Amino acid sequence: MPLDPAQRHQIEQDAITATWEADRFAACDVAIAPLREIADVETADDGDMILRADEHGRNDLLSRIITFLAQLDQ
Repeated sequence: MPLDPAQRHQIEQDAITATWEADRFAACDVAIAPLREIADVETADDGDMILRADEHGRNDLLSRIITFLAQLDQ
């Protein structure tokens, strides 16, 4: 039995939503990577994270996040 136009439209919308959600999950994984890298590499003996400042006075974590978000805006 063929689908009526409303059913076909809903299936198309569901596919678009699923694709969008997959892209967002992938972007989150990429965004979390610098956080994991900093947490793994730069910790003090007591386990606290060590954040350094860049030439603009921003901490390294913020600089990595800004760089990631700038790439998404392109």
